[in-house]
Amino acid sequence: MKNKLNGRDFITIGIFNAIGIVIYMAVAFAMATTVIGGFIASGVSFMIAATVYILMAVKVKKKGVFTISGTLLGLIALSGGHLPHAVFAVIGGIICDLIIGNYESKGRMIIGYGTFALADFLGTVIPVIIFGTASFVERASKWKMSETQINEALSYFKVSWAVGFGLITFVLACIGAFVATRILEKHFEKAGVI
Repeated sequence: MKNKLNGRDFITIGIFNAIGIVIYMAVAFAMATTVIGGFIASGVSFMIAATVYILMAVKVKKKGVFTISGTLLGLIALSGGHLPHAVFAVIGGIICDLIIGNYESKGRMIIGYGTFALADFLGTVIPVIIFGTASFVERASKWKMSETQINEALSYFKVSWAVGFGLITFVLACIGAFVATRILEKHFEKAGVI
């Protein structure tokens, strides 16, 4: 396996990320119709998009795949004015690449992907816990959330809830990645796609 990404790799990463991000956004928007759904949206989105991301990773099998993916997610978050979310997405991608290493362990791929999703979730919650709720209230108003919904959401911005929802996010993403590795073994490897 050559270590450096080439032009073909960047095209592959771009195509798969486009598909993954569309899935992520569609699921996240659907989940965010309820307060609790909004808090588990990241985990459910990454669980459903796992096959796309894992297939991309095993097709390219080079360091930097998830760093680029995190950067692309970060650019989308940044376009919406969410700098902390963008930073966490990039950091999550870097950590994911470090955990996965040389792609020899499916377990490391699953844990790395779970960490990637967890970082995405933390990027939306930690800033509110640390810096206060003003930014969330401002965004929630733009999303047309009612005062009751905003107050309900604010009650979950506590460390204990963040840990619980973070754990749920990590587990859901790991489940998605595990299922994705099984699908790849059963269908894509036999078909010679990877």
